[in-house]
Amino acid sequence: MSLDADDIEAVAARVVELLLQESAAPGRYVDAATLASTLGVERDWVYARAAQLGAVRLGDGPKARLRFDLEQVRATLAGSGPATQPDREPPHHIRRGRPRRAPGPANVPLIRGRSGR
Repeated sequence: MSLDADDIEAVAARVVELLLQESAAPGRYVDAATLASTLGVERDWVYARAAQLGAVRLGDGPKARLRFDLEQVRATLAGSGPATQPDREPPHHIRRGRPRRAPGPANVPLIRGRSGR
């Protein structure tokens, strides 16, 4: 038995159909990276809104893995508007060591101290 081009095309179309049904199945939980890829956002965006998106923690620890129900996330986002990237705040830099003094005005004579240097 051999398959012609139409048979191969029909099989391929059916495989795609089954995969799409599986990925959209209700109750399917995905990790943050998969959800971010599905929504077209960054993973940090997903973590920042984990509670809003209905994240489920797998464990009790502070670093317990999160899973998200795709249908619930889609329903949540449909009610709250488009999923946009958050505005990034510039990082706060902490200077280490002695603070720098602002330069004084130009052409000002210096006061000689007791040491006479």
